[in-house]
Amino acid sequence: MEEKEIQALVLKEFDDEVNLRPLNGFKLDFSANPGFKKIFFSASCDCGTAALLSLEISENKTDDEIVDALPSLVERIEMQEKSFRRMDCSMHSMMRTGSIPDNVS
Repeated sequence: MEEKEIQALVLKEFDDEVNLRPLNGFKLDFSANPGFKKIFFSASCDCGTAALLSLEISENKTDDEIVDALPSLVERIEMQEKSFRRMDCSMHSMMRTGSIPDNVS
């Protein structure tokens, strides 16, 4: 099963409140895990911060194994999105700039 097909399956299973945008053709390999299919999504906030969220699936998995794992994959990406959305915009700002203000301990 190709990345685009997996992405479509994941999108169909999202809860109604999930607001993730699929990133098609995104080929960055940030992973130290070669041999994995990478499926990318974007979450954004009104403050202008966007998060890159991804799922990795071994290229050795069969289509049936991927379908069987779908509930777990969907749950994982939904949890990542919820974590991003729970952060306030000051935390998003720190993510964008890569710095922590002096008054935060």
